[in-house]
Amino acid sequence: MRRVPTPLAFILVAFASLIVATLAGAVGVIATVYLYDRASSKGNDLAVSLISFHAAGTFTFVTVFTLLWSRRGNASWWCPITAFAFCLGLLVYDTVLNWTNYDEYYAPFFYAAWLAVAVCGGVALVLSRCIQLRAARSRENSL
Repeated sequence: MRRVPTPLAFILVAFASLIVATLAGAVGVIATVYLYDRASSKGNDLAVSLISFHAAGTFTFVTVFTLLWSRRGNASWWCPITAFAFCLGLLVYDTVLNWTNYDEYYAPFFYAAWLAVAVCGGVALVLSRCIQLRAARSRENSL
């Protein structure tokens, strides 16, 4: 991927990461809804689905984006931070979109979504740093 221009490489890496994160989010939704209420709807399935989709998607997007970008060359600190900011932006959009449903009953689901994304994003940032250090070490050893 070294010969691809940087803007095009960024788009390709972001698109590939988005596809993998969407698939991981879908698997996370299926597993979480089944574990939550054994697939017999209690009425909260949409909220639980959105929480698990965002959490699994954030973790996967940040780590895959960093992994693919570090394969291209030296990935700096902005790489996982940018990916995490994109995921937070999607969560803000989803929160604003569902703000009409915000009441006393659904408030804990909103808080749980933000907490789950923050925890998964933090773990992904730590893992991404390990990926960056390992890629830098392997490039040094290959010289």
